[in-house]
Amino acid sequence: MGSRGPFYVLAAIMGTGAVFTLWVTSLTTTTLDEEANKTQEFCGAAMFGIYSGDYDKSSKSLYLIIQNKRSIDLELENLYLFYPKNVMKTFPLNEPLKGNVMRSINVTEVNDGFTKGMIKTNCPEVSVEFTYSGVSGIRVPLQLPLLREIKKMLRIGG
Repeated sequence: MGSRGPFYVLAAIMGTGAVFTLWVTSLTTTTLDEEANKTQEFCGAAMFGIYSGDYDKSSKSLYLIIQNKRSIDLELENLYLFYPKNVMKTFPLNEPLKGNVMRSINVTEVNDGFTKGMIKTNCPEVSVEFTYSGVSGIRVPLQLPLLREIKKMLRIGG
């Protein structure tokens, strides 16, 4: 056993390392699964939509009124605008959308000609889409003069 002694020590160390690695991997997987389940439960009840919107070609700004339809707070992460020829432009929002609240967002430097847009939240399956034409797909479109009045009330400017 004299010349095989270091071999047995090395085998014991490697075996212990393998058991430890397996334990850490299963612990990490279990923790990630639990977090995913919590997020899925939290996000499953979330829902928001676009109340109204306006795109101003001259100022290159897109103005949207967003409505959170549930009591779950969301984080508006990104606005994606899709243009012809498979071009997509991303606008980071990083804005909170509290539960059961309406709020406005104003995105500047928006080039004309996008075909549709999408707002993604911190919940992967919770998003909203809209189209360019009159910012259609809006559930309750507002007349432009009324939209300007809402902007003034929200102190965004008209």
